[in-house]
Amino acid sequence: MIMTNSQMTTHADPASRPDTAPRWLRLFGAALMPIGPAVVAIIRLIYPPDAATALHQPQTMEAVLWLGFVATFTLIPGAYAALTLLRRPTPRLWIWTGAFLLPGYLAMMTLGFGDTLWAAAPAAGLDVDQAESLSRAAEAAGPGSITLLIFVLGHVVGATLLGVAALRGRLIPVASALAMIISQPLHVVAVITAAPVLDLVAWGLTATSMGFLAIRYVRAGD
Repeated sequence: MIMTNSQMTTHADPASRPDTAPRWLRLFGAALMPIGPAVVAIIRLIYPPDAATALHQPQTMEAVLWLGFVATFTLIPGAYAALTLLRRPTPRLWIWTGAFLLPGYLAMMTLGFGDTLWAAAPAAGLDVDQAESLSRAAEAAGPGSITLLIFVLGHVVGATLLGVAALRGRLIPVASALAMIISQPLHVVAVITAAPVLDLVAWGLTATSMGFLAIRYVRAGD
């Protein structure tokens, strides 16, 4: 049986096929893309600066838990949708970006365990020293340190590579791609310097760039 050129292309190069996902599913994925980073931006702004503040602000920690819940269920599918845009224009970066970004976001959910501890500590009658001791013990138990490392490297390196891929693939405006590239290194600076407003800006840049990628994601299906 002789195949035509078009048939051979279809079967030999899956990456060249157009995305046939229903439009409603693409719109749903696009909507999730900026939501996750935007929610994290709010978390980073309101997160208590120290243990004593966290212990005396259980309502804030409760809000952090709910916002973290939303982030958990939006960051990963949003990142997956963004990654689909990289496969054809930048196949190598598609692999490396996914290898860092998806595990990084997946590991972030473990941070909620510590947040739950601080939210529940007042009701359990724990003082600051007791809560800190329990927090340190929880971090040392199991693969806590490994998970934290995966989270830090994953979301910082992954988002930076996503910006580089978006720039090289000309997926979004240059300014937006550059914003993605600098956003998570800026987040690291904000954490080190304890600057919540700067952290809001950093994650806000990530959310804005993901918004541009979301527009591209919807248009790619058309």
